[in-house]
Amino acid sequence: MNTISTEAVPLINVSHGYWSRPFRNTPPCGDGSSWASGKQESWLLVVDAIGHGPIAHRIAGVLLEAFQRILKGKQSPATSIDELTSHLHKTLKERNQGEQAAIVLCHFDHCNSQLNTIGIGSFESFLLTEASAITLPSQSGMIGGCMRKHLSVQSHNLEDGTILAVASDGLRLPGIQMEIPKYVFAPDSNRSLQESAKLIVNGFYKDHDDASCSLARITQIQQ
Repeated sequence: MNTISTEAVPLINVSHGYWSRPFRNTPPCGDGSSWASGKQESWLLVVDAIGHGPIAHRIAGVLLEAFQRILKGKQSPATSIDELTSHLHKTLKERNQGEQAAIVLCHFDHCNSQLNTIGIGSFESFLLTEASAITLPSQSGMIGGCMRKHLSVQSHNLEDGTILAVASDGLRLPGIQMEIPKYVFAPDSNRSLQESAKLIVNGFYKDHDDASCSLARITQIQQ
């Protein structure tokens, strides 16, 4: 799904890496992620379904499938990040099975070097540079459960080299935003984002829940 004028010129590229680890290292995992990227925009959905094991895995799968279906235009298209969030919420609600999940949904506008994002539930998200860390707060509620009627969309301009990091609560540690840069900036900036996410998950995993880390790197296009 492209929500940007076809005449717009991209200023950035966005690359992505993700890793998850199931509770007690026993699959399946209730954390999941889906990434869709084109020339002018990229979309990222990160999911932490309630609980763990097969039921949580099924819930995450329902949301990831619905997300991809919307972006491929096989369902009534969402034209904004809050509309897409509402559609995901409705998807679980209409199943009427008590299914709930925390999510982070991100839209990267390559042509305006901008990130729009919504976080709901128990995620920690940060925009990181080598010199700074900006926390992206999650809102209370759960997709499929109780959720605010009016959601807050956060918007941020993106600089060359910026890293978006999203960590599920299986990694929740004080000061994690100070640890993640050690895995993504020099001297390790050439490591793949998937490998960095894997090292972060395996290094900070706490054996009380599923755990995951999603990373996205912004690279300015030389005009």
